[in-house]
Amino acid sequence: MRVLILNSDSPKNRGDRAILAGNIELVRSVYPDAHIWSLSQYQDRDQEWFGINFHPMSPYSVKPGDFVALLKHAKSADLILWGGGEILKDYTNKLSLFYWAIKLWAVSKVNKNLVGAFQGIGPTSANVSKRVIAFTVSRCAAFLVRDAESKEKLENWGVKIPVLSSYDPAVFDTVKPLSPDVWNDFAETQGVDSHFLHNFAGFGLRRWFHYSHSGWLPAKFRFWAKKDAGNSPQLETYLGNLALLADSVVEEHDVNLVFFPMHVSASENDPEFARQVVARMKHAGRTTVIADDKISPDDYLSIISHARFFVASRLHSAILATVANVPAICLYYVDKGRLFFEQVGLQRYSRDIKVMLEPGCADDLAKLVGELVTEADAVKAQQLSALATMRGQIRTDFIAGLAAAHFAEPGK
Repeated sequence: MRVLILNSDSPKNRGDRAILAGNIELVRSVYPDAHIWSLSQYQDRDQEWFGINFHPMSPYSVKPGDFVALLKHAKSADLILWGGGEILKDYTNKLSLFYWAIKLWAVSKVNKNLVGAFQGIGPTSANVSKRVIAFTVSRCAAFLVRDAESKEKLENWGVKIPVLSSYDPAVFDTVKPLSPDVWNDFAETQGVDSHFLHNFAGFGLRRWFHYSHSGWLPAKFRFWAKKDAGNSPQLETYLGNLALLADSVVEEHDVNLVFFPMHVSASENDPEFARQVVARMKHAGRTTVIADDKISPDDYLSIISHARFFVASRLHSAILATVANVPAICLYYVDKGRLFFEQVGLQRYSRDIKVMLEPGCADDLAKLVGELVTEADAVKAQQLSALATMRGQIRTDFIAGLAAAHFAEPGK
């Protein structure tokens, strides 16, 4: 059987890579002999990383030749899974909704075995956006979402195909042992002593305030918005409070800090944002930022698993920490962070990112980190219990979604 996964920006976003890795493991658990394909402009690298085949094109390519090639590949697939994270929303921009509408309409014309795979439906305000999302989702034979609120949104917006509520497929990924060679290579690349990694906490941070909410163009095309965001007093407050929190963590827990960037594209540039936080810290000498993009997803997750605890404003860095059984705190900027921590049963360790603008927030969050460390054993037990439940349910939901789509493996 040939499966094509239309993922989001896995070539440049480690969160989307985690989703892709989870979907791959999920497909293999149900169809062990499946031939799995996806899309990436870094074909050789990603084939080595994920152990599947890749068509050499960006998931977001707008080249006419790539579009024709995609339809050819879609037609030859037995099953198409439209994965990704929070693709459908308009709080970042509206234009991408029309991109996906056109692409999914065309794909559905050449292959009816199209299933939405565990997406989240993000904040959406404009009625035209809701109609476009409903149209796009309805090109699928069935649609799996990662939370009940996303299911409710789609049904309220008029989607009539089967919609099943489940979880984020990134939790289906598993931690693999980290080899000594990778450990030593990482220490050498980062310019730290090997013992640095025997006592560290992880930070997975993102920028904020750089979206003009519900505008038409993606952030990378709004040069004026990026300029304004760079001069924003709110952004400076956010950066300053993150640095205060990081310093407090170093001082109170005597740990080094490893910054784990998740989105490495030029428009998001998590590594540069981490460096800006470090530049404002008193204890910058006890930090390291993973600046390049040469670590495989498996090794990245394995390195995270050695952290004592984790602080995240990128949701999927918190999810990876959870998968690695590392106690984590999440500063969520949209509902997906809140929802995930509710699903795990650890919502007491999530906070709306807006608290980062309040006086004294660094002290308050430092206290929350202290509670997390004190309750580490109980948190880890809760993570393991929740993951076992979620993994079992995701597989059940995946099979149910395929049945709802009336998909049957050829010859059966």
